[in-house]
Amino acid sequence: MDKSTIKASILQSISEELDLWLAKESTIQDGYEYETEFMNTARKVNQILLSKSLCPTSVNRNKKNSRPVLGSLK
Repeated sequence: MDKSTIKASILQSISEELDLWLAKESTIQDGYEYETEFMNTARKVNQILLSKSLCPTSVNRNKKNSRPVLGSLK
């Protein structure tokens, strides 16, 4: 996936979260609830940004790539 596709995907997902936040923030009367919902939205946006910006690893980075020097694997 190229960078412009990743960027578009991130922006679309964050835009959706912001739309949800803007729809709900005007209905919140309690300061504690407002802060809690705001932080939940911020966490979701951070999670979206992190998860969509990471490249998926297609190989096991812990896999042993060399043959054993002594003996053989059983």
